[in-house]
Amino acid sequence: MIPRITPPPPAELDAIHEATLRVLEQVGVAFPSRAARELLADAGARVDAGTGVVHIPASLVERALATAPREVLLAGRDAAHDVRCDGGAVRLTLDGTGAYTLDHRSGERRASTMRDLAEASLIADAAPEIGVVWNIVSAADAPANTQVLDELETCLTNTGKHVQGEVQRASEVPYVMDILAAASDDGSWHAERPFFSIVYCPVPPLQHEPEMLEAGIALAREGVPMCVYSMGLAGATAPVTIAGAVMQANAEILSSIVLFQLVRPGLGCIYVADTGVLDMRVGVYAAASPEAVLITQAMVGLARRYDLPVMATGFTGDANDFSMMSGSDAALTGLASALMDPDLLCGAGMHDGAQMLSLPKILLDCELFRQYERVRAGLSVDEDHLMTDVVADVGPGGHFLKARQTRRHLRSGELHTPRLLLREPYEMWSATRVGEVERAAEAVEEILGSHRAKPLPDGARTRIAAIITAAGRELGGR
Repeated sequence: MIPRITPPPPAELDAIHEATLRVLEQVGVAFPSRAARELLADAGARVDAGTGVVHIPASLVERALATAPREVLLAGRDAAHDVRCDGGAVRLTLDGTGAYTLDHRSGERRASTMRDLAEASLIADAAPEIGVVWNIVSAADAPANTQVLDELETCLTNTGKHVQGEVQRASEVPYVMDILAAASDDGSWHAERPFFSIVYCPVPPLQHEPEMLEAGIALAREGVPMCVYSMGLAGATAPVTIAGAVMQANAEILSSIVLFQLVRPGLGCIYVADTGVLDMRVGVYAAASPEAVLITQAMVGLARRYDLPVMATGFTGDANDFSMMSGSDAALTGLASALMDPDLLCGAGMHDGAQMLSLPKILLDCELFRQYERVRAGLSVDEDHLMTDVVADVGPGGHFLKARQTRRHLRSGELHTPRLLLREPYEMWSATRVGEVERAAEAVEEILGSHRAKPLPDGARTRIAAIITAAGRELGGR
């Protein structure tokens, strides 16, 4: 017996899909890039030369979905940490590009720094639950014109796992590719073993950002996988209804996949099953609303309908600190998404609507993820697990503490054993009053003091430094 949250009924997914196709063809999507418009026009799309809006026919969508691979490898620099998005397992990822950090040492909220990014990447490298290291913060102390490159270097230095990032200008792409080549064991980028991928974000409603679009095209040509994430806000930049917000996000994602499959047929594209909800009371993004669960359910269903790898979201909450709200947010969204069987589950480490990193929260979210994996494993109903023979041996009034089968099943993981979210009698807890956040903070410091990621190849850091120095001279301000 394995609990799962199933997708919406096929008729409902069909209705969303058909509405998406009508929007793509009749309303269209704005592509502010001549190269993109020419590719789309040559493939059969109708381009409005005056507005840059491209009307994408259903046949072109079908062709793109036919060439998009059903399995995507997100390689690590360390091959032991390769992640295969093939429906076989759920892997946890960090969240991305938070502007703030809740400093567990001082208790203060402050702007995120390169040190925060380095420490978060190293903790993620040490945590076996995390498969992909998204660039979790935007470092305020990095030079503006080389920030993307400095952050990429920091992630690569502190993890041997797959790194995800965001590249926002086409002019940055040559330097990104040079850094990736320098970081590889043989000094070359290999598209068949991509240890770097992009989170590409179309801009709701129904448009693409000019510079990020050009960068996406350039990276797609190099074989860099695309994780396509439409960040609409229901009620603001997307329809207020859940179905309408899902339909528009689906159109934006499919418009991206169509383009990237034209740029490089067979490019790995991962469908992100998320779009936002606006809290109308205070005007903020509601990361952990009940509607978020329904949105994810529908979009995971669409991704599976298209036979695409899929990332769901969870863990990130709307609380501003550790509290009952932060725990309930992570539990609601994380468990629901885990039970939908996505390839990737994104969101570890963040508070405040994915704006604020907490290093201890990375480890606490890993703890929750282990709980979710136990739920996903379900229960086994066979003679070994029913234990009728043991019950007969123990008989009325006995106990099972000394039974050999008790020890064996405990060792095999029948009962989940927490590491940080400990269950303690009140008397034991009251003697120290150390809670899960303090334990997680101690674990953070232990990891930072002892763990080391796979080192970059000899001479790579010198070469990367020279690349970034050259970029600093040649790239303009942002």
